[in-house]
Amino acid sequence: MSENSFAQTCSGVGTQKATVCLPVTVCPYAVAGPADVRCCGEITVIPDCDRCKGTVNGTCEFTISQKIKVDVPVEFGATVKVGDTYVECSCAEAGQEADCFCN
Repeated sequence: MSENSFAQTCSGVGTQKATVCLPVTVCPYAVAGPADVRCCGEITVIPDCDRCKGTVNGTCEFTISQKIKVDVPVEFGATVKVGDTYVECSCAEAGQEADCFCN
């Protein structure tokens, strides 16, 4: 380009909005370790005339609960591919200047 020449550019930004979604399923589980049974006190021997108190073949039930927090590291991203640049040049007919179509 000569010292008196200048270039004019037009720039812009192309925008595409997108929502990225990653379904996550949390499947809680619990694995119980071996039971630790501790005897409290000495064995008591009761004569047969004093039957055992409680329910025959009964059970004692209790619940153990634990709050948990599940952290799932997730990285969202995108691969961007840009295609080739195309240009269509208009050709002026002999003796005529090309009109600027960028008004």
